[in-house]
Amino acid sequence: MLNKLIVPYDTQRFDFAGATRAATGVPDLAHWHHVHAPEGDEKPGFGDQASAMHQKLYGIETISLLYREFVRTVITGLVGEDVRYQHVPNWRIQLPGRHGVGSYHRDRSGGHNDCEITFWVPLTDITAENSLWIESSEGAEDFRAHPMRYGQMLAFDSANLKHGNRRNASQRTRVSFDFRVIPASLFHEGLATPHHTGIAGPIRWLSSRPGDPA
Repeated sequence: MLNKLIVPYDTQRFDFAGATRAATGVPDLAHWHHVHAPEGDEKPGFGDQASAMHQKLYGIETISLLYREFVRTVITGLVGEDVRYQHVPNWRIQLPGRHGVGSYHRDRSGGHNDCEITFWVPLTDITAENSLWIESSEGAEDFRAHPMRYGQMLAFDSANLKHGNRRNASQRTRVSFDFRVIPASLFHEGLATPHHTGIAGPIRWLSSRPGDPA
């Protein structure tokens, strides 16, 4: 199973940051907190994942269309076959002084499957101060940050590798999304579909195969 891999993608073709800026009216996503203040206190163990702006992002059709094309071209190319993928990604907005996700965890503890591959896509440049932290191997708990620049994404085994956030010690908001795919050769309808963290109801697995329903 894949452990961790940082890979680049074409931001001119897939300008997720530009689409998000246009849809939200935030001219610099790293300064999101200058436009949208925190909405109350963080929820213990949950962090900031359900703000009104999160909900808005889940409903923007231009981003949804870009996401689906990204999976059908870039992600299937990386995986080497068609995939089933989350119908919407998980949005994370980690404001200065806050957590994006409230606790370290392995996704299998929440019902996810070992056959899933997670892709984490930052829309702002990432430093150790506002990064995702991941252990090097299952049970090692030697967490390290993964700084990246916009145009890079991280593929990793979130089902089995413990991961999470530290409090954002920078003065920059980290905006990112992540999603899970299952290689088509491993997918079957009996796989569990745990609830999405940002919207009501479980994850629906869409097919990347051309001609299949989107």
